[in-house]
Amino acid sequence: MGRSLRKSRNAKKVSQKVKEGKKMRKHFNPRHIQDQELRKRFDKNKTLKQNMEATNLKEMYKERLPKKIPKKAAHPVKVNEEEAPICKKLAEKYGEDYEKMHWDVKINVFQWTTRFCEKKVKAFKAGHLRSMKAEILSGHGMDFRKPMYGKSKDRNVFGH
Repeated sequence: MGRSLRKSRNAKKVSQKVKEGKKMRKHFNPRHIQDQELRKRFDKNKTLKQNMEATNLKEMYKERLPKKIPKKAAHPVKVNEEEAPICKKLAEKYGEDYEKMHWDVKINVFQWTTRFCEKKVKAFKAGHLRSMKAEILSGHGMDFRKPMYGKSKDRNVFGH
């Protein structure tokens, strides 16, 4: 039996019209820029990429930039109570070989990178330790749901 041509003959061709809001905008509206200095220098006749290439951020924000680059980090790396035994084991086993520390997944349970292992072990050797209580109070705690004080501290997961 032959195939019917009626279905293919009656099928409508699907065409998608480009909606007004979906058109690709070549030019950017400068009213969307929140920074006043950048808004002043923005040229409506150029594209966003051309405007960004033409702007000199160093010239625009020279009074806001620091005069000299600080030598030390603003927030030094610290080792908390949970990480201290791991750092101790890694330092005892591998000494200064941070690449091997990175690959030892039995001791390095957090799977720190080579660079992060180096930072943590050096901080541990320098004595930059931080208690879990201080960690939780600072807002960088590992578990915010675990209570710190009173009878609720001794309860198990089910609340008994």
